[in-house]
Amino acid sequence: MAQTALEFKKKGVRIIKIKLGKNAKEDVERVERIRLAVGENMILRIDANQGWEPEMAAFALNQMAPFGIQFCEQPLRYWHDSELPALRQKSAIPIMADESAFDHHDAKNLIAAGCCDFINIKFAKSGGIEEAKKINKVCAASSVPCMMGGMLESRIGLTAFAHFASAHDNIIFYDLDTCLLGHKIDPVNGGITYKGYILELPDGPGIGADADPSFLAQCEKITI
Repeated sequence: MAQTALEFKKKGVRIIKIKLGKNAKEDVERVERIRLAVGENMILRIDANQGWEPEMAAFALNQMAPFGIQFCEQPLRYWHDSELPALRQKSAIPIMADESAFDHHDAKNLIAAGCCDFINIKFAKSGGIEEAKKINKVCAASSVPCMMGGMLESRIGLTAFAHFASAHDNIIFYDLDTCLLGHKIDPVNGGITYKGYILELPDGPGIGADADPSFLAQCEKITI
């Protein structure tokens, strides 16, 4: 049974997400070294970002299985979705669909074909809250847990999908470091805050976050 981030926190466990997907043999060696370095109590997740071909994915996932990998995100390119059911049968590591699942139709088809164990929901893929709700509903109806992820949104986006994740019991994994990656400034008033490894949601109206007017005043403007 998958465990939530809160359960990991209670046990004092940390999570490392490892980006892979270039050379399968080197990826296996990299994960092995990381496991040796961090010990057995660290949760390891891997994300191939569509980087492996089907045969290499099967090799990599089974070679990495002894290292206690929680799941692998998107091992194959989306146009290889037809290969996912066979890969899932071969793999000792659960598979999470990401780039293969943009809307609830994708989610329904992936689940029906037995392509994945989990699905990653992102507002940048679904186009917003309404379609994300439909994706989660399809997944929940088939007992397929979800992860809430993001791209490179500001804390406005992060606040929105953190609210969404907290409101849906079927979302049990969280990948919510999006606005810590490559953002030089924080153009947001209010919104979610980081307290170490904990995210605290605001209590204000709406999502409790808005763009900083002083930041907007500096932006280039076009009148149409």
